[in-house]
Amino acid sequence: MAITISTLSSQFTDIIVQDTDVDVNPRNDITQGTGSVYFIQVTNSWSGSSIFLKLYDATSATIPTDQPIFIMKVGASSTKHVVIPDGMPFTSGLSYAASDQAGDLGAGSSIPTGNLTVRMIIS
Repeated sequence: MAITISTLSSQFTDIIVQDTDVDVNPRNDITQGTGSVYFIQVTNSWSGSSIFLKLYDATSATIPTDQPIFIMKVGASSTKHVVIPDGMPFTSGLSYAASDQAGDLGAGSSIPTGNLTVRMIIS
């Protein structure tokens, strides 16, 4: 796992999450409780396929059993940004995973190592 979590500023409760190796294996409860996502940047370095980032309001996500509350498609060899001014609340915890399959319960196949980078600002 290549997850880095750091505070944005000592004056605020915001954190920056950067994960340079996202795949079908869920990253569970990265906020260690509740939180809201205000910004998401996803870079898909893989030229083989579009990738779907899936966010779960759960302390533990099981792919493909649990249903995500947010799915973001990122085309092959591209970067996509989403700004959420009012924040997307996670009342249980924030877990996420990615796959090459669209749809709520699509597990898909493994994404080659190091091809998907996710950055989020969370409060």
